[in-house]
Amino acid sequence: MMEFILNVNPDTQAIAYVDQVIENYTNVYNLPFKRELRFVVHELVINAVEAVKKNDPYSEKAIQVHVSHSNEEIKITVTDEAKGIAEKDWDKALQFDLNELDYSDRGRGLFFVKNMVDHIWFENISETKFLVGISKKIHV
Repeated sequence: MMEFILNVNPDTQAIAYVDQVIENYTNVYNLPFKRELRFVVHELVINAVEAVKKNDPYSEKAIQVHVSHSNEEIKITVTDEAKGIAEKDWDKALQFDLNELDYSDRGRGLFFVKNMVDHIWFENISETKFLVGISKKIHV
């Protein structure tokens, strides 16, 4: 089992840093789905940074990226302190309706993420702490 945790500030440098770490990680471990994994983590970190900044523009509360990797699967969670998505909206957050397409609203990231991983889940850890997790089986 290999595991690492990154605690980063909610800013654009953090996005670039996590992108670089995940790129190095997927290369060193020669994972079969590098691009998908990089995209997924990139989207989750962007969502967390945007959520934190929207909730509190001056927040210095860290975003945590947790990666654990076994021979069978990779699990990645991204936790932030921005209150997250209300439980009643979890299913809606994972859908993408072409009829409601609004080009000003991004909001399609989780839909694409859902289709690139084996499993995605949400967790309200506390009043403010929100976790998004993904897992992907390793087929070697």
